[in-house]
Amino acid sequence: MTDDVTAGMSRTGRIEWERMVSGQVYQDTHPDIDRQRERAENLFLEYNRTGPGQKQERRRILEDLLGRVEQDVVINPDFRCEVGCNIRVGSQTLINYGAVMLDNAPITIGRNVWIGPGAGLFCTNHALDYEERKAGACQARPIEICQGVWLGGHVVVRGGVRIGRGAVIGAGSVVTHDIPDQVVAVGNPCTVLRPITDADRTGYLDRIRQRDQENSQDQ
Repeated sequence: MTDDVTAGMSRTGRIEWERMVSGQVYQDTHPDIDRQRERAENLFLEYNRTGPGQKQERRRILEDLLGRVEQDVVINPDFRCEVGCNIRVGSQTLINYGAVMLDNAPITIGRNVWIGPGAGLFCTNHALDYEERKAGACQARPIEICQGVWLGGHVVVRGGVRIGRGAVIGAGSVVTHDIPDQVVAVGNPCTVLRPITDADRTGYLDRIRQRDQENSQDQ
């Protein structure tokens, strides 16, 4: 999606949108934000009705729905998002079944990221004060999932979090703080368990290389 989403908004709509994406308290119930939410819902519902053989149709919808989607991205239904245009997805990334992304602030997903089924990336947070919350007060903070990250099933990532390159987040974890590169982290709240080292290698790549070499010799 390349169009300026605020182009057709009212003056107050543009103000609330800019407050939203910049991390300030904003009116989540503003009609212009609701229209962007409705637009996204129509698109992701259309996407979720497609089948695995409709790759071109899925690509068209994703390009219309998301802020940026690079090549060889797989997003399995049932995918849901808030406004869509604040999501950027790097190449060769897999987002498995049932992911939910509340992208009121930017969500940036790097290359070769795996996101397990039922995962949630939740940028936005309602006001704690009841009267403010009832009146639509929210605040959103960005999420960054760096290259090569693996989020297990049903992981929740809160706004303001950066998950470092190559990190693995255990299933069911709730990530409330930044996670460094190349670690295994688990729990609620998610904490670093240990670094990922050469000892974690299983020999898989060596076996595949040997198999491919033997196959090439047989041909």
